[in-house]
Amino acid sequence: MSEVIFLGEDIAEVRLEDWIEKLKTQAETAPYRRARLCLHHDHTDPVHEMFIVFCKDSIIPIHKHLNKSESFHVIEGELDVVIFDDEGNLVRRVEMGPPGSGKSFLYRMSVDAWHSVIPRSDFVAIHETTTGPFEADDCAYAPWVAYEDEALRSFLTKSGAYR
Repeated sequence: MSEVIFLGEDIAEVRLEDWIEKLKTQAETAPYRRARLCLHHDHTDPVHEMFIVFCKDSIIPIHKHLNKSESFHVIEGELDVVIFDDEGNLVRRVEMGPPGSGKSFLYRMSVDAWHSVIPRSDFVAIHETTTGPFEADDCAYAPWVAYEDEALRSFLTKSGAYR
């Protein structure tokens, strides 16, 4: 099983019981420590919807989506969305958890802002929606931090993103 799975159905239906353990198992062995089930057919679709599971040690590079929006809601676990200015200063933290957790369970970003996602629990499951089609040039990575895991972890620690 790949860390990216396309359901490939015109009428997509996802049962939590059928997929959450599969995605957790896949995330545990994936190089980036995350796995996703895509409900859209391919990268050309105008709307991309994904069921994503992150392991706690998954590290997401600081990036921004150019001329796109993204939203997600937490199904299980907790995470923070951390937002940075153009100089790499932490400017906002969105603490997220499932309904009933007392944290935001739904988030939407409609601007080109530098951000990353930091899992706070052993596993985090989200449903993400973003505008397509996917083009590699529509995503930029922060120029003020190295992309490698250890350099990125060090930067996130020093910036206050890890708490």
